[in-house]
Amino acid sequence: MEEHVITKNIKYDVARLLPHKPPMVFISGIKKVDLQNGTLTAKVVIKESDILYDSTIKGVPSYASLEYMAQAIGCFAGISDLTSDPNIAPRVGFIMGTRKLSLNAPILKLGMTYFVDVHTLFSDGNIVSFECRLYDDNFEIASATINAYRPDDVDEFILNLK
Repeated sequence: MEEHVITKNIKYDVARLLPHKPPMVFISGIKKVDLQNGTLTAKVVIKESDILYDSTIKGVPSYASLEYMAQAIGCFAGISDLTSDPNIAPRVGFIMGTRKLSLNAPILKLGMTYFVDVHTLFSDGNIVSFECRLYDDNFEIASATINAYRPDDVDEFILNLK
């Protein structure tokens, strides 16, 4: 019988999990991941050095929560890929749409730590639907259902868009 393992507080190199390059990597770390149940919790710390930071509001607009959720999904996919092949490069995925986006606060505040939970609702290989939420210790800031697509060959996919 296969052992069910939840990985907590692992020091993943987030830039190794995502096809993004700094300064476009917004996830600060991975708190826990459970590949068998399709869940991940990521950490986001709001800093002035972030390109999403807006000094006029002393934080990040809450609509950026959608990007934090998308990057947490990318981290889940990256960890899943690395589990099967430790030499694989991060693959590009696309947000195909979101449903039920709810923003419950206008700003993600400077210096605050937020968490992003992603939970796989459906997967058929390339198309996946995730239930996501972003929260702090006391309050749910945002939630959404995000549908994503990750093609086997991104170059071919982009050529077919033309």
